[in-house]
Amino acid sequence: MRNTINRIYEDIKKNIVPLSLIFGVWTIMTIVFHRFCPVVLFCGFPCPGCGMTRAFFSFFTLHPIRAFFYNPVYPLWLITLISVAFRRYIQGKSLVSLRPLLILTALATIAIYIWRMIYVFPNHEPMTFFHKNLMSTLFPSYDNFITTRIR
Repeated sequence: MRNTINRIYEDIKKNIVPLSLIFGVWTIMTIVFHRFCPVVLFCGFPCPGCGMTRAFFSFFTLHPIRAFFYNPVYPLWLITLISVAFRRYIQGKSLVSLRPLLILTALATIAIYIWRMIYVFPNHEPMTFFHKNLMSTLFPSYDNFITTRIR
């Protein structure tokens, strides 16, 4: 138990600056834009991870079906995160052996994203087009160009 706590403490201590920057940027972007995803804010299109935060929140508040609706690949990411935490903090071993699981999860995420872009976009949250994106601000005709080409 002591080794587990020490490993967690050392990882936090070693990564405090990047973790603080990520948390700070996430907070500011959420307050200012009501969105966090850089892809959505830049071009308006959802990214493969869109809906993941809502999916985890729904899952942890005991709404697994709603979580699956937000991002169907969340169970794989949950298994991956638990595996990483167990391997790193409980066992204290290298994460190299988890590479196949991470690759499988990433490929499944991309495959499901493509399916969602074909069959779900742009009619259901979180797979919608965000009109107040940077490209629309820089190029006013961008929003009209994209909007006329999506369902």
